[in-house]
Amino acid sequence: MPTKFPALLLLAAAAAFPQTPAVQASSYLFQNTLEAQRPGSPPLTPIDPAGRNNFRLDTVLGQQRFVYEMLGSASPRTAQAGLAYNAAGLVPRENYSVEILFTFTGTENIWRRIYDPNNGSSSGLYLDPSGWFDYYSGVNSLNKHQPIRNGTWSHIIIVKRPGEIELYLNGQLVGSRGSGTLLGLMTPALNPDQIVKLFVDDDTEYATARVALFRTYSGNLTATEVADIYKPPFTSTIGLPKPALTSSGIVNSASYSASNAISPGGFFSIFGANLGEDMGDWGQSFVNNIAPKRLNNVRVLINDIEAFVVFTSPGQVNALAPDNIPEGPVNVVVEYGNIRSTTVPTQSRRINPAMFRYSPQDNRYLAATANDGSAFIAPPNLFGTSGVLNGLAIRPTRPGEYVVLYATGLGPTTPNVPAGQIPPARTGGHPLANPSEVRLTGPDGQTRTVVPAYSGLSGFPGLHQIVFQAPDAPTGDYETTLVVNGQSSPTRVYLPIAR
Repeated sequence: MPTKFPALLLLAAAAAFPQTPAVQASSYLFQNTLEAQRPGSPPLTPIDPAGRNNFRLDTVLGQQRFVYEMLGSASPRTAQAGLAYNAAGLVPRENYSVEILFTFTGTENIWRRIYDPNNGSSSGLYLDPSGWFDYYSGVNSLNKHQPIRNGTWSHIIIVKRPGEIELYLNGQLVGSRGSGTLLGLMTPALNPDQIVKLFVDDDTEYATARVALFRTYSGNLTATEVADIYKPPFTSTIGLPKPALTSSGIVNSASYSASNAISPGGFFSIFGANLGEDMGDWGQSFVNNIAPKRLNNVRVLINDIEAFVVFTSPGQVNALAPDNIPEGPVNVVVEYGNIRSTTVPTQSRRINPAMFRYSPQDNRYLAATANDGSAFIAPPNLFGTSGVLNGLAIRPTRPGEYVVLYATGLGPTTPNVPAGQIPPARTGGHPLANPSEVRLTGPDGQTRTVVPAYSGLSGFPGLHQIVFQAPDAPTGDYETTLVVNGQSSPTRVYLPIAR
């Protein structure tokens, strides 16, 4: 790489700057998206003049993962491809750490830009023609590791303090520069606009590349933290805040009530902050018909007993309670990686029926279907689709028609099925061990009580079905209550009937 400014050093004796603890600011895993894993961070901006950048599957550190491939040309400069990150309000200019997992795929034996903290300057990290890292200027990794070649995934972390730089490769320190600066140029801060660019250059030192992970941290990662991050880089939780939740944020997944939110074998939801990074559900995570107890690196514990994890996101986790929890006060903990939330109290009830609802109109209407599968039972305009959804009619039920409601927290069945297990096929299903009834109160104030034809597990863990015949009743919305062994579901939820 040609010299870009005179090598005039202004050395200053300076005391070491204090370590600023690292807090993760942004994280990008490139799983078919340039959106950040954490809320509050902007999406990465593609630099793609040829329109060839793409997501593709690759083997990264032994894992099959999606990565982001950047395909451009070194010359002219405007043909280069890469990514831009806006660090404004997220990363201090002088105290930060940057993590990148990448590989080059283009021409070898040339200078290649990796990281530009100054939005188009000569400063930042390069790979030199011999395969050594060089943080321009004054930090290089000569003879500290095997030369980097195309197709080799490299995990690098840059730790920046005022007047200091540390460069790590695959968890090991391979280059550093102590305090004492070159007019601030040897260890540059982020540019005033705080636009960071990846892989594009201010000249022609460019080659095509793929990236699998990019993170930024406010503050300075320690050598121990860097080594720990590299052990499982995709699931690292270093620098993340504790998961945050409160008792009022633990609710029944069907009724959204915080009262007795948890029932053995029943669904519950946790609302909070920093509950995880990845958004996803348990659909592909069953093993031998058993639901996962860890999903996207998240666990939920009730009195230190693992629940089954249904869905994860930064602000919401859904779970299925295990069987062996007591009735009464219980404690809930959310664990992301090795970071645990504080212990939060809530209540458990052995039988606590709750019926699922459609979300429009403030969850007023029950999630119900015709037993023959021909219709969603709801007002025709509930979803704004003119009475049809996914090819099925949307309509009120008719007197005498069999209706299916969906619920959770209805207690044991006969024969019983362990929580988290897909119920095995069985003639007659898995009916409730305790008696149940459906009460419908109409606009006329009259309550009609119906004994279900079937109340029990569906073919899915934790999800119960109540199949009953709609009463011969006038047209109207009927407030519907499910009663199991004397315990009633929450009120003010309705089933429409039309003659």
